[in-house]
Amino acid sequence: GGMVELYPDFFAMLRLAKNLYDSALMDKVSDFFWTLTLNEDFYYELVYESTGVVFENTSLYFNEEKMVDTYVFCDPVIDRFCRLCRQYEQRRNLTEEENPYRKRIEAVIRFGFYLNGYDYNFDWKLSETDRGRQRLLFFYGGEFCGLDELPEGLLDIRDGFLELNLELETALTDLTEENTTEKEAA
Repeated sequence: GGMVELYPDFFAMLRLAKNLYDSALMDKVSDFFWTLTLNEDFYYELVYESTGVVFENTSLYFNEEKMVDTYVFCDPVIDRFCRLCRQYEQRRNLTEEENPYRKRIEAVIRFGFYLNGYDYNFDWKLSETDRGRQRLLFFYGGEFCGLDELPEGLLDIRDGFLELNLELETALTDLTEENTTEKEAA
């Protein structure tokens, strides 16, 4: 047969599928996907579905008054980060502002949500003073066209949480060992 014409997002779709697979999240994507035709509709369905599987608890709300969609992302990996930060701050006698791990996760979040286009915004609630569950927020309006970049940004953010959680655990273990050594020396 003749040449198969690839639609523009074909490689973006393959990259997204590979990143989901590498993150061990591919099995969370609905089985019905693999029966669909590979075309632009499939790609946007995959983007939408992928956005929902990166974090364990994802909700999408539409505000009719402001004409804005809001994604709310919650996950045990985020809860764990906040818990480890609190322990670290107590042990080191630091404020949230002084905690270098909080500064680093904020940089990771900003980078992950740095998408093409405009008409979007984001926020996070990772502090003791924030009411409700620890979460990431992503807001977008009708003019926003970078939604297909969102899953990969979320994957980067999730990786950042996983990495910093390991570093925090190590730092807390080191602090415990230091204290034990000091007590033994005394």
